[in-house]
Amino acid sequence: MDKNSSQTISNNLVESPDKKPENHSEEQLDKSYDRDIKSTALPHYLGLILLIVTTILWGSTFTITNQVTQHIPPIFYMTFRYLIGFLVYIPFFCHFRKINREFWKITLTASFLLWASFTLQTIGIQLTTATKSAFITGLNVIMIPIFAAVIYKRRVRGIIWVSTVLALIGVSIMSFSGFDSIELGDVLVFICDIFYALYILYLERKLPFVGIISFSAFQLAFLSLFSFISSLIFEVSVNSFVSTFRIFLQTPFYWYILYMGVIATSFATIIQMKGQRAVTATQAAIIYALEPIFGALFAAILGNEDITWQIIVGGGLIMTGIFLSISKKKKYNFDTERKKSCKK
Repeated sequence: MDKNSSQTISNNLVESPDKKPENHSEEQLDKSYDRDIKSTALPHYLGLILLIVTTILWGSTFTITNQVTQHIPPIFYMTFRYLIGFLVYIPFFCHFRKINREFWKITLTASFLLWASFTLQTIGIQLTTATKSAFITGLNVIMIPIFAAVIYKRRVRGIIWVSTVLALIGVSIMSFSGFDSIELGDVLVFICDIFYALYILYLERKLPFVGIISFSAFQLAFLSLFSFISSLIFEVSVNSFVSTFRIFLQTPFYWYILYMGVIATSFATIIQMKGQRAVTATQAAIIYALEPIFGALFAAILGNEDITWQIIVGGGLIMTGIFLSISKKKKYNFDTERKKSCKK
């Protein structure tokens, strides 16, 4: 297939939404979707590498976020983290493309799902223990293939189920310390998982039809706006806004927020979007299970925390799950699976 072939379906659906669709046979539509997906996605192995780099950057945020949120309300902190991430994209405004009604619908929907997930997790963590929240958050590893099977009517490969269970067991070993009772925070974090699973599946379905740079930029803009409104409701009054903001100007907080906004948010977002175009939602979920491993490693390096046997064993199971999930299987066509999900 010629890599320079035009993105026919993408152009018809996204760039010219008011244009009347032509009549195409099912076979022609299949070829058009297949051509569009291949022309917008990286090679599979590069997508996997980018998502692993993304989880490394996410893992580096745990120690910093823990230190910053001891002095700044967490949602208020997220507001400025996302705002700085958005501002980084301003010099690349000339590269924004495919901005139309369909673009705003896709970006707003994805932003809402991600904001709901982050906000519920942030509130839920304050109402439960860190270990319980980490374990419940890890449940999205198994939620995504279940949702993919139910929503997309997709047949999930057996090896993917094995990989998913291994990753879930790995996360459980790393974080689970038992449930004495179910708290409100546990419920909120569980609902957070549902929103995040829907977000990952939505990205798999819609990313081929938006420009990566413009989508990444405006998603961060919406996240900043939604977080600001949430912070005013749950955390910071209008009167205390200025005094809280002044904390950002103190050393070392402005260095922290610059790193979080520029590297761990802006850069991480764009490589996540590019990487996820090249993998399935289920594979992405399994790779994202690496986040607590890298978080523990950075905590050991930067925060003088110990690397326990749970981290080693749990991390080994997660890595095994990842290797199994990316293993080749005869007659399995990755692009065909992506094409089917995009058509639904």
